[in-house]
Amino acid sequence: MNTIHLWPEDLQERDGQIRLPARLELDSGRQETLWYEVPERYEGTLTDDADHFVVALALRMAQERRPVRVHGRVSPSLLKNLEKYLGIWSSWKPERYSLVEIVADDERDRELPSGPAQAVCGFSGGVDSSFTAYRHARAVTTRFPEPLTAGILVQGFDIPMDENIMFSNAFAKARQQLDSLGLELIPVATNFRSLDLDWTQTFATGVASVMMLLGGRFSRGLIALGAPVGQYGMKVVGSNPLTDPLLSSNAFRIIPDGAAFGRPEKIRAIADWPEAMEMLRVCWEGYHKDRNCCECEKCIRTILSFRSLGLGLPPCFDRDVTDTQILALKSLHEFKIAIGYEPIVQMADAEGKNDESWVGALRKAIVMNRRRRRNAKIPILRRLPGVKRRLKRILSLRKDASLQS
Repeated sequence: MNTIHLWPEDLQERDGQIRLPARLELDSGRQETLWYEVPERYEGTLTDDADHFVVALALRMAQERRPVRVHGRVSPSLLKNLEKYLGIWSSWKPERYSLVEIVADDERDRELPSGPAQAVCGFSGGVDSSFTAYRHARAVTTRFPEPLTAGILVQGFDIPMDENIMFSNAFAKARQQLDSLGLELIPVATNFRSLDLDWTQTFATGVASVMMLLGGRFSRGLIALGAPVGQYGMKVVGSNPLTDPLLSSNAFRIIPDGAAFGRPEKIRAIADWPEAMEMLRVCWEGYHKDRNCCECEKCIRTILSFRSLGLGLPPCFDRDVTDTQILALKSLHEFKIAIGYEPIVQMADAEGKNDESWVGALRKAIVMNRRRRRNAKIPILRRLPGVKRRLKRILSLRKDASLQS
């Protein structure tokens, strides 16, 4: 069986940026390149091993179902954890992933960074990452905060690589948020999403790899979870409390954060943080990725979360949501309903808002979405719209024929 080769390459300096590339050699004539870029002032924070490349490409290599050789230094503690990680994912998605053997030319764990321990978090400026930053910087909802000193905003994840102005605007907003907490914001760019990967299943490896990239300074990375741990059930989600910690080495620990909190609870916790209320950015579907469109599903869900708590519309949203927009919500899958919309209804009930029109509209939208998904599973009902159109056409033809006679 042919071996896949991962070749970390020398860093490149240009225009005040440092680029760290690695080449994934799949077979003759077929290869992919993954790279990261950081401002040159962060050169001293970069790791000197290949752990971040291996984490980023773990599921990509598992798709190829062949052994892997890394031509660089990799932590054996990470390789041990990745064996478990890939074992779980190959069990969840056997049609897509396989448990592959990963070996390295140099297998050694590196030393922990010198000085006091520091943690970093992925920071998009949304509810989940804002809650994680606020929670640990201000010791809110926890007696034992991690030593968080910085967040990372990534260009190439929700903001495309060619949207430099939008990224600059989003970065300025996120930096205002973290500045108010005494935290640094670090910009990183990567082409991770251009690889042959399913983002919904691999975004945790992407976030973890970016944090591990800065392992020369940090020894812990916080990934903000999108749902309370009890709501995951059997749903396979790219970031989850079971597999995220397996992206760790002895020198760099990945910590899923916020497992006990739903979206309304997170919003209530950060409601006293003025910079978050002004700068929060949850939207990724709108044209302008540096602001909230107030129309997409995620904007609607977040606005309703604020409303259910009686907090009103925060200044980060230009306009409120109407009952018509709520009723027009479509294609909501069961997991999103369970973690996103049912908690809003429950909170509204607890706050005595169950007789308000928007709550009724949301209940109806939930019922309609569940009915659509249930009907979609029944073959005859999937064909019903087409049958109706054909019957209508036949009746119309018959009517025309009768008029002509």
